[in-house]
Amino acid sequence: MKRSHYLLTVASLMIILLSACNIPSESSPTAGPELIKTSAALTVEALSTQIVGTDIPDIAPSPTNTLAPSETPLPTNTLPPTMTSTQPGKCDMAKFISETIPDGTNYLPSQAFTKTWTLKNAGTCTWNSSYAVVFTSGNAMGAPASKQLTTGNIAPGHSVVITMDLTSPASTGTYNGKFKLRNANGVIFGFGDDNRPFWVEIDVVSSNNNFIDNYCAATWTSGAGTLPCPGADGSVNGYVYSDQTPLLENNAEDDEPGLWMGPQSVTDGWIKGTYPAINVSAGMYFKTVIGCHPSATNCNVKMKLNYRADGGPEQTLAVWSEINDGLYNIVQIDLSALAGKSVQFILLVEANGAATDDKVLWLWPHIEP
Repeated sequence: MKRSHYLLTVASLMIILLSACNIPSESSPTAGPELIKTSAALTVEALSTQIVGTDIPDIAPSPTNTLAPSETPLPTNTLPPTMTSTQPGKCDMAKFISETIPDGTNYLPSQAFTKTWTLKNAGTCTWNSSYAVVFTSGNAMGAPASKQLTTGNIAPGHSVVITMDLTSPASTGTYNGKFKLRNANGVIFGFGDDNRPFWVEIDVVSSNNNFIDNYCAATWTSGAGTLPCPGADGSVNGYVYSDQTPLLENNAEDDEPGLWMGPQSVTDGWIKGTYPAINVSAGMYFKTVIGCHPSATNCNVKMKLNYRADGGPEQTLAVWSEINDGLYNIVQIDLSALAGKSVQFILLVEANGAATDDKVLWLWPHIEP
């Protein structure tokens, strides 16, 4: 009996205690959404802590399906360039035919000269006065920025001669000026599909009127016609070439340069060099030493200094007879009579009879002061 009463008492106390745990106190807040959220968060945190602390075997990730690359877009069709009458290499294109004043021609400083080019119309369009020559790069040498073609219409397949009045630069050196053509629409073109230019190239030599440095600027002729410069020693057509340490007629070697000249190898043959014009002022002198080559034992010539003033006729300023006698002549000619004029000087050698052994020297021919 006591045992049953004891058990009943214990059961009643447990019921009272359990009930007390589920009854909130007056000071406790009512469970609401925030409380529910907090409880859920604490539960997630607790679970997370449990997972981290648990020894979980590595699991290989499932392969991800790789998407196939998108198809390469089809290329956009590019339209061909519009063919117009100004397209270089089609409508307008030039071809080089010839020129005067070869590259490397010598000129004195500030010396006027005229360059010409002969060009062929290699395109399909006719050139007219709306077309022009234009300077593109280098040294213009006094050329205008552009110069119209004024020779009328130049049809495809026909040629035109382009003339340009130029002036050599004031300082010594090598100079090059490049030119092209320009059509009526302002398109610039030249030779071939790559539009190559045409040009002038000269060497400006010492300003002391030295007949040696610029001797290939002279025009050399004989009875056989125009001669190359320099020429080949002994050429039967006549020749001229320079020598930096020539032998005088007495077989002495000189340290000043000279010109060797040989007339055409015919009876009374001759050779002459006509130099570009220079302006002569009062007090100028032409100076040189002349004689035969020491090995030319049968040398017998007339050596002349001729001139052409202001484009007039050729005249003789001085003449010397030379034979191989072991001597040489020192020459000094006053040019005061030509002061104020533009003068082309001419070195002339004439054979007295047969010219087979005529070879003469102009040592350091120049004009002073």
